[in-house]
Amino acid sequence: MPAWLTLAQSPLFRFAAALLVLGLLRLVLLSLWEMRTALRRAGDQRIPIARILRESFTWLIPVTRLHRARKGYSLASFTFHLGILAATPFLGNHIDILQANFGVAWPALVKPLLDFLTLLTIGSGSFLLLYRLYAASSRKLSSPLDYLLLALILSIFVSGYLAGQPWNPIPYNGLMLLHTFNGILLVVLAPFTKIAHCVLYPLIRVGTELAWHFPPQAGSDVVKALHGPEGRRV
Repeated sequence: MPAWLTLAQSPLFRFAAALLVLGLLRLVLLSLWEMRTALRRAGDQRIPIARILRESFTWLIPVTRLHRARKGYSLASFTFHLGILAATPFLGNHIDILQANFGVAWPALVKPLLDFLTLLTIGSGSFLLLYRLYAASSRKLSSPLDYLLLALILSIFVSGYLAGQPWNPIPYNGLMLLHTFNGILLVVLAPFTKIAHCVLYPLIRVGTELAWHFPPQAGSDVVKALHGPEGRRV
């Protein structure tokens, strides 16, 4: 059995998958607990649930918002996320690995469509990486980890695409070993990096709404913290 396949079906992979699920679940539960605490302390506990759900949906699928500032970056980011969400879970080899480890499976996408989505992800991800490098406004907001994650994701997609082509110039088993190792590394990093927004993003609108429902006497407490007990009451 090739080394990459052994790694993909090993206890290490199952540990990484368990860490991913439990780590993301922990973040969701902590966020929900903090929102519950904020709501309990809020002065106004009327939460416009319908509006929040509508806004959350429009931001999850931001087709109508791509024409705003930084159009190229916004379009590339949307395409990048779309490619990851469509290509990664519907690749036949990935489904086979999940079935071998956890006994779950679903239909796979056809190879021409997967190849197109993979190239789309590689192109948009490369644009995002170059934009972070050359745009001063984006470079100031980017940490070394941001570059590392983008490079890691690109390496996974590039190695996976090359491995699936008959003209691949790199030895297949070595390329797939790199692809598998990087994939497991990304799974392990996900709960501890910005990738966790994959589960936290739907909660952002609720958290933002609750942040503006200040507790009673919040204004006076802020004045005391800034100016001491002699500060003017608000």
